[in-house]
Amino acid sequence: MPQRTCIGCRTVDDQAALRRLVRRGDVVVDGTKPRAPGRGAYVHAGCLGLAVRRRAVTRAFGAGAELDPSLSAELERVAE
Repeated sequence: MPQRTCIGCRTVDDQAALRRLVRRGDVVVDGTKPRAPGRGAYVHAGCLGLAVRRRAVTRAFGAGAELDPSLSAELERVAE
């Protein structure tokens, strides 16, 4: 199984256990299934908030990148 590093907690895990984020224009979307083309970054579902706080999403995708509203809603749901 391929190994990837979570941009939130920086731990190495199986690729299947992580979600793949991809930049589409200025929006960062979930590109896990179907696998979206382009540069990707991997994150655990529970580490998305940590990745945002650490500015790891901005480092991975550039200064103009913003999370998709559906990912932001999921972030709020997980935080509760």
